Amino acid sequence: MAFDLFKNKKYRNPEVFEPWAVAQIKEEGTYYFLLDEVQLLDEFESVMNELADMKNTDVYVTGSNAKFLSKDIVTEFGGRGDEVHMYPLSFFRIYDGL
Repeated sequence: MAFDLFKNKKYRNPEVFEPWAVAQIKEEGTYYFLLDEVQLLDEFESVMNELADMKNTDVYVTGSNAKFLSKDIVTEFGGRGDEVHMYPLSFFRIYDGL
């Protein structure tokens, strides 16, 4: 779910997104939630904690907001996940003397 896309704007409301997410889990097995720009989801901390606490879900989130990237967010998830720092790619152009 890319929360920054207009077509997904309605899912920024946790009372719309949470029931939709739970409805996706229909049977046994692991369900993966890949959520981009999750800081646009209102009360995302509570929603992510709920999804992460389900036994058959694995939740991956990204964000580019200063609040989302702050160290305080780690305490919100209290041992429920891991933080991975991603840095932009840098490209080095190699000149071949031409």
